[in-house]
Amino acid sequence: MSEPALEKARGPWEVYETAVKGTVNVKPKVVLKTGKAKKGALYYPDYVNLDIEAILGLGSMDTVSVDIAELPDKPSAAKFSALSASSITARITYIVSEKPMIKEIALKGNKELSKTSVKDEMSLKEKDFFDELKIREDLIKITDKYHEKGFIDATTDYEIRYDTAARLCFLTVSVAEGKKARVAEVKLEGAKAFKTNKLLKKLKNRPKKIYSPQDIDADLKVLETFYKNNGYSNFSITSSSVSFNEDRSRVFIHIDIAEGLLQSFGRTYFSGNTVYLSKDLSTAVEYREGKLFNQERFDDTLRGIQDKYADKGYLKAQIKPVKVPNEKTGALDIEFVITENKPIYVDHIDVEGNKATKTYVLRREITQKEGEVFSSTKIRRSQERIFNLGFIDDVSPVINPTSDPDKVDLVFDVAEGKPGMLTAGMGISSVDGLVGTVALSHLNLFGRAYKTSLSWNFGKKVNDYTLSWSTPWMGTHPTTLGVDVYNTRRYKPYKTSLSAYTEQRAGGKVTLAPRFQNDKYTLTTSYTYEKVRISAVDPLYTGELLEGTSVTSSIYLEFARDTRDSVWDPTRGSRIALGLDFTGGPLMGDADYYKPSLTASYNLKLFSIEDYPFVLAISNRLGYAARFGSTKSVPVYERYFIGGADTIRGYANNGQIGPQNGGKVYDILNIELKIPIARERKRTIVQWAFFFDLGNSWDHFNNINLRSGTSQNNLKAGAGFGIRFTTPAFPIRLDWGYGFNHKPGEQRSDIYFTLGNLF
Repeated sequence: MSEPALEKARGPWEVYETAVKGTVNVKPKVVLKTGKAKKGALYYPDYVNLDIEAILGLGSMDTVSVDIAELPDKPSAAKFSALSASSITARITYIVSEKPMIKEIALKGNKELSKTSVKDEMSLKEKDFFDELKIREDLIKITDKYHEKGFIDATTDYEIRYDTAARLCFLTVSVAEGKKARVAEVKLEGAKAFKTNKLLKKLKNRPKKIYSPQDIDADLKVLETFYKNNGYSNFSITSSSVSFNEDRSRVFIHIDIAEGLLQSFGRTYFSGNTVYLSKDLSTAVEYREGKLFNQERFDDTLRGIQDKYADKGYLKAQIKPVKVPNEKTGALDIEFVITENKPIYVDHIDVEGNKATKTYVLRREITQKEGEVFSSTKIRRSQERIFNLGFIDDVSPVINPTSDPDKVDLVFDVAEGKPGMLTAGMGISSVDGLVGTVALSHLNLFGRAYKTSLSWNFGKKVNDYTLSWSTPWMGTHPTTLGVDVYNTRRYKPYKTSLSAYTEQRAGGKVTLAPRFQNDKYTLTTSYTYEKVRISAVDPLYTGELLEGTSVTSSIYLEFARDTRDSVWDPTRGSRIALGLDFTGGPLMGDADYYKPSLTASYNLKLFSIEDYPFVLAISNRLGYAARFGSTKSVPVYERYFIGGADTIRGYANNGQIGPQNGGKVYDILNIELKIPIARERKRTIVQWAFFFDLGNSWDHFNNINLRSGTSQNNLKAGAGFGIRFTTPAFPIRLDWGYGFNHKPGEQRSDIYFTLGNLF
């Protein structure tokens, strides 16, 4: 039964067999897999158009038709007899005509651009199926590439030769390059306030440079921005023109400029404002009276005022700036005329784009609630909280109007990232022999934001592991619950010895951490029970450290205030935490000691270049350890050993800093300047870091010496640089540090490769 005869057919039919006719370069199974006809299943008349559309969508076919041949002598299955037309089976045949496959792409006339460069501009490749629309688009891209290189008269075309029997074609792209054009002269008519050379240096199209017509508009914008950011608020470009010499190899650019008057900022006034007092709106003013007019600061001020109103729901507030020259002072007074209009309320809130993540996991992070006045601060904080989950790459709030002009619907459109990472490897250790390593991390297990990590080192002599699990919410409460189980070893290095003693810890930890005021405050409580086994003690430590196994039972309390915009890579905000680690006493165990601590970090965005923020990060950590009860001294393995990737870089953690048996007091200052290299979806993924570290550990408070030097109690300073790869699953730091206060004979610099953030 051919396609027109379908009008008389009732269907559906049981598919007895399927076939494909007309394929040459495309495998028949590709067509059959795309179509809905499956042997032993029903085929409905509506499937015909759907199949034609789907097979054409492969991009390899010129035409497609479907032939339905009824087979009266082949009875249908009993289960279909009540549905199929007259209980008849059918053969479904897809009849296709392929587009020619491109066997070869040849180039003619390209001299200035290599074959590779030209082909890189093309979406069509060899073994693709020829597409008229795509080749037209490719020619435009090739021509644009030549124009970028200064060949402003370059043209492109194509020829095609067919091998009809083999359904192949041979494509030839022809290029007529023409001559390369260079800028011979740029005339800035009316430019008096600045030297011509200073202005020309800001342009891409300047004398002796290759002419770039696509950058002309950008050059005009650069001039306007420069003038308006340097006091000329009324600057304008009245006209511009481009001319050529006879063979179009030399370009002459003429720009007419009206500079206007040099002006400074004067007084700032507000009118029409009732929601905010004028003094409150003044906090959004980014410029200062008496300073030269700066368009960028003026625009930032306008956005700041609009943000203030948006934060209280006044999305439709209109702010009209009026510039009034002050005849007495000569400055430019500015009045912001405000029409506030009515506040806007949020009607419905939805989340879209999530596939693996449960919707409720994202909705519970949204601080803006339905029925409340729209708040830009709450929207921004909601974005930050969703980002902080670690497995969301992008969050875009979309505001949709409703039938009620005073209400809007809010949609958070998310893009999920890769939530986990698995690594495995093997190595040989002089101590442990052949060792295998497996590390697994997942930030969104089962789509419920469960964080799980496993690290396992295994071999004939070693079986070390760390297993962690946590959830950021308990039911409807923003409370983190975490469980850790571990069996780890570490060898304590000292000077030239790789191991002054061996420390093995086996135990577990349970953490409960409720959060308050949209995650601004956190109260953390954790209980740890572990067995600590000390072995292979060097004589250096025998006075204070005995071989054997002891039990520690401890509770850790911490109260933290966190205003950072991101827990992974903050650009603003601070975190201050006061903690206490209490071990033994009523908690039992073999050791009695306590360790109060205070940590503070601050992040300041210095400036941004486009969307690339330059951030100064500062951290200071203070700690103290003291014994009580029957314990005579704080165990060596609980003291502070300073030096290395996580404390003061440029020094090793082997006795170069502080007492050889570890300090009981420490202070560490870290300063980092972060310079972004690559960003993706509003996140910095690669960045440089230039750092300065300062600190030490001491036996007692009265040993503290705040002068830097080489003696044991002097502060130790280090500096260096590194690179950061920011991924929530495995943040990577690679640093080189140089120590300024080494003793003679010590290694002065070191390289550190570390997983995790410093602060």
